[in-house]
Amino acid sequence: MQKQPFNENGLQSVLFELYALTDQELDEQAAALKLQPKLWINGHFELTAAQLGYLDQMPPAIASFIGDQGSFAIGHRLPVTLNRDGDATGDEDKLFNPKSNLTIETDNEGKIMAGGDMSINITYLNKAGT
Repeated sequence: MQKQPFNENGLQSVLFELYALTDQELDEQAAALKLQPKLWINGHFELTAAQLGYLDQMPPAIASFIGDQGSFAIGHRLPVTLNRDGDATGDEDKLFNPKSNLTIETDNEGKIMAGGDMSINITYLNKAGT
């Protein structure tokens, strides 16, 4: 799998390739994302030095959320989007806000039905907060 830019088009290209995998191959990718989210992200996306630095400093709770929720979404071939608001110039604050509304249910025969989606929202704010 070729690395893609870390933007919406790059994410959709990665998902297109992942969702074309066999169930077993996709399960392996989802497990890798869950166990080592930072390594998985770095292995699938072309990241700038600044993005690598941000990824390295990402708090464990955020990395864990992305690993858990992203693994579930990808493992069930659910929609995932990346939304950016503002421009990254290097002189701004960044708000990184992953969200999910993932669901799972089962019937009396044990059939699993997963639904929902996940989004990763990135907002760039100038140092004054606007």
